Amino acid sequence: MPYQPNWRRFAAPAAWAVTGAALLWLEPVLAKSAGEIGAHLAGQGENLGKAVSALAYVGGMGSGAIAFYKFKSNRENPQQHPIGHAFGWGAVCAGLLFLPQTFKTSGDTLYGPEATQNDPKGTTIIGN
Repeated sequence: MPYQPNWRRFAAPAAWAVTGAALLWLEPVLAKSAGEIGAHLAGQGENLGKAVSALAYVGGMGSGAIAFYKFKSNRENPQQHPIGHAFGWGAVCAGLLFLPQTFKTSGDTLYGPEATQNDPKGTTIIGN
């Protein structure tokens, strides 16, 4: 076995010990059951949806700017910059800008407008 410095020999067990101690110290923060995990994740659903919507709008605006740049490049030098790239970026722009409304319409179609959001049901306790 090749020679290893002393600190390398004990690095992995020390890391596991520190991780275990941190988990024991953070135990009150950790979930006690699958129901708590589900409730926490369901409670984050609205925030996650808002983040996706905001990123879709920002991405749509960015791809719209790229589409305008591609149109300009095509006007200046059509042999080097095909018009299909500009139309492709325009389609991406339209798709991203309409994505949040499409999600809402699809959700209303699948679940109905009176569906209750973030309502976890089922087993809430595992074990005793």
